[in-house]
Amino acid sequence: METITAYEDLARLVTGHFHRGVRTNTMVSPEEYGPAIAAGTLRAQATPAGLLLLRDRGDHTRLTFYLGDLTVPLGAELPPPTVTEVAFRPRDTGLRETVSYLTAQGFVPVLERLRLSRPAGETGEPALPLSTPAPEALSSVQAFLQSNFSPLTGCLPNREELDRDLRQGRVLTLEEGGAITGLLHFSLVGNTGEIRHLAVRSDLRGTGRTRPLLDGYLRAIGGVKSVVWTRSDDLAAQTAYQRRGFVPDGRRSVVLCYPEKEGMKP
Repeated sequence: METITAYEDLARLVTGHFHRGVRTNTMVSPEEYGPAIAAGTLRAQATPAGLLLLRDRGDHTRLTFYLGDLTVPLGAELPPPTVTEVAFRPRDTGLRETVSYLTAQGFVPVLERLRLSRPAGETGEPALPLSTPAPEALSSVQAFLQSNFSPLTGCLPNREELDRDLRQGRVLTLEEGGAITGLLHFSLVGNTGEIRHLAVRSDLRGTGRTRPLLDGYLRAIGGVKSVVWTRSDDLAAQTAYQRRGFVPDGRRSVVLCYPEKEGMKP
């Protein structure tokens, strides 16, 4: 297994494995992989099945891949727990087959997500005051995220990533009595915004705090197109998004863990 020390080395590896018929769950870019390369936490392994990219996230490893041959074993010793996510459209039979292949290799499906999209359009005025936390609030923002999302399947940012997003104004919060009671974390790439995390404190859910966070987010991105992934069994979240104009767009994903971790909270 090779530690990647330069983006050019990663691009060269991917070029050698990316061809017609290859199944992948990632598109390599400096923005996506640069931080892991700089931190020395990105490793790559070429196997008979394809190219595996592994990012050390501290408490787990994140796997992305370029798989060309699903008739042979994966051929790699994966550090447990390793988590991967395979997203697909209805017509992407190859990627759905990849889920079955990874399951046969010892991965366990732990949850499914669906994507909702909202076209560019009007924005609303939040009914409650929102804050844009400064970088000094990093610890409290991180603690709130960690208390509401799984460290394995929640796609949580590390401290460096969260510090960057705070400096870019990509976090909105509701605060009461000096404590965070609701939070929305998002990205904005080109003309598309994406909600990465949205949560309201457990004792305040169902009290109308989600709508102001969504309104503030839509205003922050200037009303451009937006997407969000949510658990396919979380009907309450889907309803909240649909009330602000989001609709399912047909994309789904399966999150898998190797091996399944006892007591794992999806």
